[in-house]
Amino acid sequence: MTVATEQVVPTRGHKKKARTRQLLLDTAMEVLAEQGEGFSVADIAARAGVSHGTFYNYFTDRDQLVAALVPHLVETFAARSAAEVDDPDPAARFALITARGLARAVAAPDTLRVALRIEALQRAVLVEGPLSYLRADLRAGHAAGRFTDRADDGTLDVVIGSLVLAARRIVDGETRPAYRRSVIRTLLRGLGLDDTEAAELASRAVAAARP
Repeated sequence: MTVATEQVVPTRGHKKKARTRQLLLDTAMEVLAEQGEGFSVADIAARAGVSHGTFYNYFTDRDQLVAALVPHLVETFAARSAAEVDDPDPAARFALITARGLARAVAAPDTLRVALRIEALQRAVLVEGPLSYLRADLRAGHAAGRFTDRADDGTLDVVIGSLVLAARRIVDGETRPAYRRSVIRTLLRGLGLDDTEAAELASRAVAAARP
């Protein structure tokens, strides 16, 4: 027996609410990029051209607004994620995914600037989101004999810390491919590859990921 399901068609009111909510999120991105965590509900409402009451119809406070931005930011930087890279060599995979992440920073600096201004968002984007592949890939590289160091917390912190600093430099205007090649080459050398191979993998990865 087939049970018919009734399709729910969004009403004009629902569409307006969705547009207003998106307006608030887009406005929050702009304000956060400029002010960091020092923003207020009044800042968001004024920029969006809505009342405080309208804001509170959608979010209980600024923390809930920030939390709502996390999925958007993670999705943006995971668009061409680790799942799409199937290179069997852990070192080549590490280079390419890292190059893609840095290329996204070049292509969408304002979005990443928001993530870097707020610790919770930075962690969601760089640690729990698109770069969460790092630990698994570092372990795979060590197991395969490609990387000399184990994927312990120290190694992971050094790699992520380097990428965070690189991302900050990129959003501040350093968009040269040569810079990204240098970052990836240096990380690969630190993980155990010789300079020639590290440079080759870095060059190939940046060329493939160039925005």
